[in-house]
Amino acid sequence: MEYGFYPESSCEQPFDETYKAPGIGFLSELVLDWEKYSKALSEDVLIFRFGVVLSVKGGALSQMLLPFKLGLGGPVAGGKQCFSWIHVDDLLKAFSYAIERPDMQGVFNLTSPNPVTQAKFGQTLASLLHRPFVLPLFKWQIKLLFGEGSQVLTQGVSVVPTKLLQLGFKFDYAEAMLALKDIIKNKK
Repeated sequence: MEYGFYPESSCEQPFDETYKAPGIGFLSELVLDWEKYSKALSEDVLIFRFGVVLSVKGGALSQMLLPFKLGLGGPVAGGKQCFSWIHVDDLLKAFSYAIERPDMQGVFNLTSPNPVTQAKFGQTLASLLHRPFVLPLFKWQIKLLFGEGSQVLTQGVSVVPTKLLQLGFKFDYAEAMLALKDIIKNKK
C-alpha cells in the first residue's frame, strides 16, 4: 500500500523528507510525476506533502463528526494504522512561513510532528464529544463499503515535518487533543 509519496508505516517508524524510496502504486506515481514536473519548471521549487488536513469545513474530520456525535465511533480495522494529520491553521501558518522565507526550497512535509494511531485519534475525538468509542468497523466492512478506496482507511503512514522544525517553525496544534479541541470548539 502507498499513501501519497510514502509507503505504509507504523507510528513508531515515521518517514521524514530524507526518505527517498516512494511507495508503489497510483498515488505514489502521481506524486512523483507532479514533483518531477514542478522541478522541471524551476530548480528553486518548494514542494509540500500534506497530511490529512483537519477542519470541520470539509475533508476527513467533517465526515467523521456525525457518526461520532451519534455515538457510533470506534476503531477502524483494528485502529493500529498511523494517522498523519495537520490542523488547518498550522497548514496556513506554514504557507505564510514559506512565503516569508524565499530561501525555503525542496520537499517539506506539512503534518503534525506527532502522528497518532487511528484508535488514539478516534478515542480523543470521542472523548471531546463525550461519546463512547466502542463500535468497531472491520476491514471487510470497509472494503464492502468503499472497495479499493478502503485502503485509505485501513492502512496508514507515519510522516513527520523534520525540515520545517529544523527551520524553527512552531506548531500551534502539535497534539491531536489540542487540534480537535480547537476545531470542535470553534467549528473551524
